Amino acid sequence: MKTIKPAAMLIVAVLLAACQSLQGERKGDYYYSPAGAYALDLSINTFRGHVVLDERCDRDGGSTTFWDGNGRLFRIDYLQIESSPMVQAPRFASDLTLLNLTLNSYLRDVVAKSPMITSAEASYREFLDDADPRALFAIIGINVDASQAGNNEVDDGTYYYGFLLFKRGDLIYVLQHRQPVLMPEKMKAVLLRMADGMEIPGHVRDDTDLEKLRRILKKMAPGGTSGDPVRLCEPAQ
Repeated sequence: MKTIKPAAMLIVAVLLAACQSLQGERKGDYYYSPAGAYALDLSINTFRGHVVLDERCDRDGGSTTFWDGNGRLFRIDYLQIESSPMVQAPRFASDLTLLNLTLNSYLRDVVAKSPMITSAEASYREFLDDADPRALFAIIGINVDASQAGNNEVDDGTYYYGFLLFKRGDLIYVLQHRQPVLMPEKMKAVLLRMADGMEIPGHVRDDTDLEKLRRILKKMAPGGTSGDPVRLCEPAQ
């Protein structure tokens, strides 16, 4: 059974409402995210052994964390450009501007909020203009003060989180991975392999009979819609 220290969970605490249940779908070696944002091949050699996942989402985006058989952490977030508070997109911003704003928002609003983190800064940042898709790659160095954690399971030291951000359509995707030492080229290779293992868009999860009935009743209600919109991730009640 894998053991994951709280320090490994620092990035996992992005401020997204928890899903009521798994709203994506896992079929064989493939994971399909909520809202059809992407599909990920879990059999790629990025992962070692069996992969378990934790899915969180709201109407502005979603986040799924993956742990492989060696307890290594990976994560994919997707954010609606127009509505996500993580993006804060100005009008007519270039893709590179949007990606930098999103990364800075992670640094400011996610990473630096924990009392055990004494500092967090981009140790490495590079725009991959020749990649497909064009992407922003960065490594965030996080310095941890174990005395602020309130338990004995966190070690002092520096943790390195890699970020690969790219834009497709109305979504920004943020791929993440944690490594114990600063290895930019290895981190980049891992995240690019994850991106290669993604299919965008994915597909919307097959509805249960209850969900189909709720959709029919909504269409019949006054002011209901006759369309069949892409199913969004439902926030917890």
